[in-house]
Amino acid sequence: MAHARPIHRWSPGSSSVTAQSGGSTLVSFAERLAPVAQDRVSSAADLVRELGGVLLEELIERPHGTDWRATRRRYDALLAPLRLAHGWRGPVARFLHAFDGVQHVAQIDGLAADPEELLAEEVGLWLGGVDESSLTDSAHGGGSQPWSGRPLGTGRRLPDRAGLARAAARTLGEGETILVPEGSETVVAALIQATANGASPTALLGEGGPELSGRRAARELARAGVRVRIVYDAGLPSRVSGADRIWLGTEAIGAQGFLARVGTRTILEEARRLEVPSSVLATTDKLVPGGELALPAWGERDDWLLWEDPPEGVRVEAQPFESVPNSSVDGFHSERGPETPAALALQALATDDRIPPLGSTAGPAGQRP
Repeated sequence: MAHARPIHRWSPGSSSVTAQSGGSTLVSFAERLAPVAQDRVSSAADLVRELGGVLLEELIERPHGTDWRATRRRYDALLAPLRLAHGWRGPVARFLHAFDGVQHVAQIDGLAADPEELLAEEVGLWLGGVDESSLTDSAHGGGSQPWSGRPLGTGRRLPDRAGLARAAARTLGEGETILVPEGSETVVAALIQATANGASPTALLGEGGPELSGRRAARELARAGVRVRIVYDAGLPSRVSGADRIWLGTEAIGAQGFLARVGTRTILEEARRLEVPSSVLATTDKLVPGGELALPAWGERDDWLLWEDPPEGVRVEAQPFESVPNSSVDGFHSERGPETPAALALQALATDDRIPPLGSTAGPAGQRP
């Protein structure tokens, strides 16, 4: 029998988000989401926070109802452009997967709260609207409790990137040259921390594809006093011999591989030949639900990224990402410490991919509740 449960992990007063008066229409909410879907510069974690803020305001402002099917139709339509643009990125995929699965968990647990109330609770957890004491994992020395991926479950949604950066920085020796195939907020933070620690690393970067993520990373590193060298992406394989190690970020980790800029596989093959160690620095929110990677659809569609006005007869293949086998690197480093490729593969497969879409009436094992 359904029962009520107090929504104790998040409440409007516990969030930094302030509801605006007047209510949001479908059009105005879609307009507020459009810049998030079009953003190709912000990190996935920042996009989740921005999306969550807009979505939370909408959930607060809308009149609450009891019809999950109507809720599904509304948010499926509103979130469709964002799914297409960013659903391939690990943190965004996990956010949307959890948002979709709230009703399923509510049915299993017999929660009688309105859809908007339960959805707002899950979104609030992504925004940090949670009692810090409930995130403590005594079994791991008081660190952040891992989140299972279950909607409304306990655990930190967006892990501590700063902690990962500090831990990775401590692994560097004095004066090392770190080859960085593309810009990554976690790698950049680790290099800045290593410089603050006195390790004096040199970052060797490529320009970073059509969005020039390498240039942006170079500017940030230089402002923080990190020594930087930048070359064309195509020149990075020939520079592996001069590097002490390779650090990579990623947008998504699957059961068999991770996403990286085109050309990364070649760099790692050369690193393996020359015995230059390589690591992916990535928090566990980069694990995609079910372990299946997807390349961004806009990489195939927006061929202007490579050539804006090609002549007739020229086929433009502009996809800037590729899937790289997890076994291509020597290891991963997450907020929990060093991780082997095999362990990451198992974690990716364990991420629950059986939660039905928002509004589905299917219960556990395909049975109706």
